[in-house]
Amino acid sequence: MNPRRFLTALLLFLPLLPLSSAHNTIEIVCRKSYYTPDKIVISKGELARIVLTSQDVTHGFAIDEFDVAREVPAGPPTVIEFTPDRAGEFRFYCVVRCGRDHLKMQGTLVVE
Repeated sequence: MNPRRFLTALLLFLPLLPLSSAHNTIEIVCRKSYYTPDKIVISKGELARIVLTSQDVTHGFAIDEFDVAREVPAGPPTVIEFTPDRAGEFRFYCVVRCGRDHLKMQGTLVVE
C-alpha cells in the first residue's frame, strides 16, 4: 500500500476507534471514613484503571474477589489496574486503619 494512502486512511479512521482504556478509568478520592464515589461501575473483560488519591492520611483499597489490595498514601495518585472476569456486585474497602470510623470505609464495585 502506498504510504501516503495508508496515512490518509489512518487519519480518517482513527477517530472511529473506541478508546477502551479511557472507558474504564475511574477516579476515587479517599478521605477518613469514606470514598468518593462509593459506587463504581466497570465492564467485565475490559481493563479497569482505578486512580486513587488520598487527601489526608494513608488509606488502603481492596477488592477480595479480584485479588486487589494496595496502600494509598497521601499525595500523588495510586493507580490500580485489573481485568474483571465476572459480573456482579463486589465490596471494596480500606485495608489500612485510618481513623475511628475505618471499618465504615467501603463501597460497591458493579461489574456489568
